[in-house]
Amino acid sequence: ADVCAYEYEDGPSPDTDNVTFDLTWNHSSPWNSFILSFLLRKFQAHCVQEAWPIKKNDDYIEEALHECYKRLRTLWKNARPKLMAKGLMETPAEQEAQLVEENLLQGKESRQATHRRNVGIKYSRRKAILDHIVATKSEVPDDDLRSWQWLQHLINSLGEHGMSSEESSVENGIENVLQVKRMEWRRNIDKELDIIDLQRILDKDIF
Repeated sequence: ADVCAYEYEDGPSPDTDNVTFDLTWNHSSPWNSFILSFLLRKFQAHCVQEAWPIKKNDDYIEEALHECYKRLRTLWKNARPKLMAKGLMETPAEQEAQLVEENLLQGKESRQATHRRNVGIKYSRRKAILDHIVATKSEVPDDDLRSWQWLQHLINSLGEHGMSSEESSVENGIENVLQVKRMEWRRNIDKELDIIDLQRILDKDIF
């Protein structure tokens, strides 16, 4: 009623002491636009008051607020009862089961994304270490130059997907342990990889 009165009649504007979005519409509705503009002004005023060293312009903050609102509206829509195949609305128990299943799926996707990032970081780090060592030893040929060149060739040949992830994570109080995947086409090269990783510890000022 307050939203309709504000948008189509001469009703009062949203209460800035008790901000309530109209989640049935997107961020561009008159009601939501008023609230987001208020939050933008309040944020920028707080930034000045606290004398933050980095200040973002209004367009940047506005875009961030829009993204936050989109996520909020998505959560709200997902939490609403859905129409089932037989034309009946979800019961609270069915709705809860659906939300739990969606959260589990999102958690799995998040862990997979984290795994891919970790593997990519490992590959880039090992490649940078070997490139530096080979370049340094090539300037003044060393007895073990060919060994490092072999390791460099090995890492380049395996690529990002030839790395493994041994990290574990904790999510919702449950520890997710990622086991090292033994690929049939790749022999055990843990010792070789450990040699590369050890250089990062020994030469931490460089890497």
